[in-house]
Amino acid sequence: MQDSCIIQHFGNLADLTAAEVELLQSLELNPRTYPAGEIIRSSGARADVFFTLNGGWAYAARNLSDGERQVLDLFLPGQIMGLRELGYDDSLSDFVALTEIRACPFPKTRLTEVFDQAPRLADLFMLTLAREQSMLVERIVNIGRRPADRRLAHFVVEMKLRAAPDDPDFELPMNQEVIGDTLGLSSVHVSRTFKSLEALGLVLRQGNRIQVGDFQALVDYAEFNPTYLQRQVAWVRQAAAEGV
Repeated sequence: MQDSCIIQHFGNLADLTAAEVELLQSLELNPRTYPAGEIIRSSGARADVFFTLNGGWAYAARNLSDGERQVLDLFLPGQIMGLRELGYDDSLSDFVALTEIRACPFPKTRLTEVFDQAPRLADLFMLTLAREQSMLVERIVNIGRRPADRRLAHFVVEMKLRAAPDDPDFELPMNQEVIGDTLGLSSVHVSRTFKSLEALGLVLRQGNRIQVGDFQALVDYAEFNPTYLQRQVAWVRQAAAEGV
């Protein structure tokens, strides 16, 4: 499965053995397609499966009784949806397809079997979960302490680094409402703030396409520290030489 997003994702953390690759592939045996806007799993539903995301973007959100919504996580290809809810029987949030996505559901029990057969993969899953937690913490800081213009600039930098680190522009398939629900802003405020960043020459938004003229200037303006997105780490135990 050469186009496996999850193998590419975990391969960024460590050199995988042939056995580890095979086990990760076993989590992608039942792909399903979900159209944009479909709720993949609702809050309160039985959380007995995870989902490997092989294509498209999705998000996790909490909906409040007054109709307000907070987007908690944005999932890109290679991520596993549901890891944050590992210790719960019922889902704490809605999982929603932001674009048309291709995802593979697999039972939680299968993850335990994978860890039994390849203990080092447990390290990689723990590191993945820690990275997702650090992104959530950074978003809390972003919402709580940064003004709207730097809040949006910080978000654009993060999404570019996650989606297209080597390209001058990238696709951000999120309308103003979803961006606002991610950053704690109204859709009108999102529009105004994009115009402010455009006036400063930092970004140019054309539909869902974001052009970044001077990336370092945008990083400096957002006061962005990329440490929380770090992938390569020295903590993971070494694999056996065979199959690496």
